[in-house]
Amino acid sequence: MASSISSLSIALSQMRTPAGGFDFSILTSKGGSSGGGLFSVGSVKVALENAEKNEAKQREQIAKDPMVKKDLARYAKVVKDAETLDDVLDDPIARRVFLKANGLGDQVDAVALAKKALSSDLSDGSSLAYRLSGVNGGWLDTAKKYDFHTFGIGLLKTSIMTEEIAGNYVGEMRLDMLDEQLPGLGSAILFKSVAANLDTPIKILGSALGREVITTALGLPRQMAIQSLEAQSKAIMQRLDPKRLKQPEFVDQLVQRYLIQLNGGTGGITA
Repeated sequence: MASSISSLSIALSQMRTPAGGFDFSILTSKGGSSGGGLFSVGSVKVALENAEKNEAKQREQIAKDPMVKKDLARYAKVVKDAETLDDVLDDPIARRVFLKANGLGDQVDAVALAKKALSSDLSDGSSLAYRLSGVNGGWLDTAKKYDFHTFGIGLLKTSIMTEEIAGNYVGEMRLDMLDEQLPGLGSAILFKSVAANLDTPIKILGSALGREVITTALGLPRQMAIQSLEAQSKAIMQRLDPKRLKQPEFVDQLVQRYLIQLNGGTGGITA
């Protein structure tokens, strides 16, 4: 998405080398108040605040984008004519809209996996959606929401669901736009909305978003993913008390650190 939000652009244009360091201890402490030690990179905070403040304007702008309107029109037509979930997922545009609207946009090329996981028999705890939940909980969440195995695509054909998916798609495209303005900004905004639910290491590791934001913020290596869940959980717990993700101020500081680490670490941030 080439368009930009002027207020966000102003914040980003000011984003250069940090004026000072930031307090890592606020994130590794397992107790006490989160009121102190705010990061000194004010431009990161401004970018986050502007993105949240201008959400309605940004969504309206994206909803009017010709390509977004074309994608949603194609999705609506495919769903209207479809008889099975496979019919929807076999269409590249409809598949992208549906998966992206359900937080699975990074899985758009995994067609066979999507068909099998989303059609899982939810009465079977060993079905694919359940088995994938430890890696990406989005598969199980989506399978449960629509229960294609039991009800087919009837729910998708309702006008209410069509409108919901359209709204979610616009929201996800907004996050992509924010990521183009500043890498990770969209992920940071989305993380803030779900952080309170990630109150255990297993929930963090089972969320692609949670894993990305928290491991980056804490400086944990990506290679950690090849370790056992127990080892990964231990690494997180040594640095972060997940229960603190229910504290908005703490989450604000965590996502600021995520953006700082993602965009240059303590050495500076480049716009």
